[in-house]
Amino acid sequence: MHTFDADPANWRDEDLEQDAEKAAKILAWVGDGQRELDEITGTGEAADGQVKATTAVDGLVREIVITPRAMRLDSRSLAEHLMLAVGRAQDDAERQSRQLMTDALADLVPDGGPDPQAIEEQIGRLLRSFERP
Repeated sequence: MHTFDADPANWRDEDLEQDAEKAAKILAWVGDGQRELDEITGTGEAADGQVKATTAVDGLVREIVITPRAMRLDSRSLAEHLMLAVGRAQDDAERQSRQLMTDALADLVPDGGPDPQAIEEQIGRLLRSFERP
C-alpha cells in the first residue's frame, strides 16, 4: 500500500491503477451497500417479549406488536416498555449496519489500512448524524 503524495510528479502509473481499481470497487459497493442498508431491520422486545418492535436502519418504527397480556399494564408502564423495545430495535439495526460497513471496508481496504476502531467511530458519527432529535 502506498501513501498519498499530493505532488503529481511523484505519482506512479501502477499506484494510479491500484487507486482506480479501489475507487471502482468502492463505487460498486456504494450502490449495493445502500440496498443492503435499506434492507436492514432491527428487532427489540420488552416486558418479557410481550412488547416487540421492528425498526428500519434509519430508526423509523416499522412494526409494533403488543400481546393481550401487555394491554393489562397501566399506560405509563406500557409506554415505557414500548420505548424500551423501540430503543432496542434501533440499537439492533445500528449494530447490523455497523457490521455491514465494517465487513465491506475490510474487503475494500487492504491489510495495513486505516485502523478499524477509527473507522468504526467514523461510521458511528455518520450514522448518528441521521438520527432524529
